[in-house]
Amino acid sequence: MWDKRVVDLVEEFISELVVACSFINLDDGWGFAGVYGPNNDNNRKLLWDEIAGLCTWWKGPWCIGGNFNITQFLSERPEVSNLRSSMADFSALFDKPDLINLPLARGDYTWSNGKAWSRLDRFIVSPSWEAHFPTLCQKHLPRLCS
Repeated sequence: MWDKRVVDLVEEFISELVVACSFINLDDGWGFAGVYGPNNDNNRKLLWDEIAGLCTWWKGPWCIGGNFNITQFLSERPEVSNLRSSMADFSALFDKPDLINLPLARGDYTWSNGKAWSRLDRFIVSPSWEAHFPTLCQKHLPRLCS
């Protein structure tokens, strides 16, 4: 899957909600977790717990990205007018100093069905990841297909 002369898998964690791997390359080690968030609030709480655990598991730079299937702010889903408890729980994740929510450039939303828009996709990084890649941001690109 990748050139082991450049990067090698060190550890992995696989659950129903997260696939997380830590890697080491020639220069340093780092971690990445891909997320496809659940649509029900009970499973979302499990995901938030798994993310908190990953933050303590990885010692080097890390990035957690994907579709979280929830918005953080009302402005990220214009057709919703009430802050739901699940949104408040998601926002509370970012109260921790070791979680940085990368800004979204070139747009406000990452998902649309043509009638509604939301920011469901995001990347959360550690302070050491941000220090290593200080100009990194999430970019909204043109939608070419579904």
